Amino acid sequence: MSEITTQNPFAIWHGKPRSSIQWEPSIDEDKCTGCGMCIVTCGEKRNVFGYDFDRKKAVVMYPENCMVGCNNCTVGCLWGAITHPDVSEVKGISRKLSMDQLRKELESKLKANPGLLV
Repeated sequence: MSEITTQNPFAIWHGKPRSSIQWEPSIDEDKCTGCGMCIVTCGEKRNVFGYDFDRKKAVVMYPENCMVGCNNCTVGCLWGAITHPDVSEVKGISRKLSMDQLRKELESKLKANPGLLV
């Protein structure tokens, strides 16, 4: 494992530097009520969001921790305060991934998680 992925396990996405992929949430502060649904919805490990107690608003603290293509926080935001870039860029990047690399990643994932096999 490289030093980068040891520091941030989300720094690489299918062999590409995560910092080169424009995929992160944006919060419209005028719509944000500070309910915290985004913080709760965004997995225990990724922690994309933080909370500003002074303003009583969620904030995007670690945008590169956002899983590429995930928009659960956008879907879960009851107030429509969170948006993501158009998914077509991500789909374009995904189409360029090699099938060999994806097969290797799938095999590794299934080997590490045999409970995913039907």
